[in-house]
Amino acid sequence: MKNVTPKKLMMYVVLLGAILLAGVYFLVYKSYTEKAETLKLSNVALSERVAELKEYYDNMENYNQEIAAMQDEIHNILGQFPADVMEEDMIVLALDTMKRAAVDYTNINIGEREAIRSIPAATVQAAGMEDLQLELAYVKRTGTYVNTTSYQNLKECVETINNSENRVAITNISYSRNETNGELAGTIEVSFYSVLGTGKPYEPQNLADYASGLAELFGVAQVEE
Repeated sequence: MKNVTPKKLMMYVVLLGAILLAGVYFLVYKSYTEKAETLKLSNVALSERVAELKEYYDNMENYNQEIAAMQDEIHNILGQFPADVMEEDMIVLALDTMKRAAVDYTNINIGEREAIRSIPAATVQAAGMEDLQLELAYVKRTGTYVNTTSYQNLKECVETINNSENRVAITNISYSRNETNGELAGTIEVSFYSVLGTGKPYEPQNLADYASGLAELFGVAQVEE
């Protein structure tokens, strides 16, 4: 073995010390530095989150009032629509028009239910309203009323439909005039709207005030003066 002089030995010691210091830096100091930087960034994000939550907490009463107001508005809107539309609802509308106008219905075509807009159950449940848990579906059902009448009575008929307590809209009116007797013959298309999924029960029509019989489906029309 070659002799190692004190000078070389000192160089080896210094070199070994430098290597050990580098190892300590890379293995220990740098690791702690990276963790400290990560923790610092995490604390910044956490502080921002805490500040955000504090703002929510400080304004909790206002938020609760706004939420309650929105829930009341939702109930108000849904309350304007019936739970369903049945055939008798569409027939009763014809009877109501006959109370005010001389209208001779020859046919009433009743359409099927048609979903025009729906709100998924998950979205409904996210609103946090205990009485609303199911999917909400806005449904349209269209009735086509084929009839003969006069111009004045047609106006009375249209006014009666527009003033109906049902959630309805006239979507089409088509008439032609009989030049011989001056009568109008045609159709009024009326769309009935309802909302399914509210949990509200269907309210059947009270038919006690309407004339009925085997000879004539709608009874005798009575025109109010």
